[in-house]
Amino acid sequence: MSSEAWFDEYYDAVYSYILMLVRDPHTAEDLSQDTFMKVIRNEHQFKGDSLVKTWIFRIAYTTTMSYFRKKNPITYYFDLYTHSTKHERSSEEIALLNSQQKQFYEALSQLKPSYQQVIILRKIQGFSTKETSTILKWSEGKVKMSLSRALAAFKEGLEKGGFTNETLIR
Repeated sequence: MSSEAWFDEYYDAVYSYILMLVRDPHTAEDLSQDTFMKVIRNEHQFKGDSLVKTWIFRIAYTTTMSYFRKKNPITYYFDLYTHSTKHERSSEEIALLNSQQKQFYEALSQLKPSYQQVIILRKIQGFSTKETSTILKWSEGKVKMSLSRALAAFKEGLEKGGFTNETLIR
């Protein structure tokens, strides 16, 4: 399969993943395009040690993290431990979301970045523990423990918002 076929197959998933992280459609589009430029440039380096999708998402992850570091290095490191309000959705965007989606998004955005990553990759994008560990360069044990803690924090955030339907995070 060529990088052009990979683009057709995985672009929407990569864009959706990056959009959840950067919360801006234009930036997500730019970073998705950067990701696939890197995929095309480095296609010869893919050795088949993982699924193509996992390899592409690793590139998407590093591209997005580089964007955050370059954008404002001090803010990036500070945001690892605090919650930034710079990427909040506009009131028009929030109005378009239904109540459950809004609560889900707000609870997710309140989590620390590593928790957001593991929930997005494992529960939203559907990657296995092994694939997630490859993308994030974590041990499988760290992925499992982080997911467990992230889901507990996420559930707590949903409950604080008055949301009680646990089926979203199972």
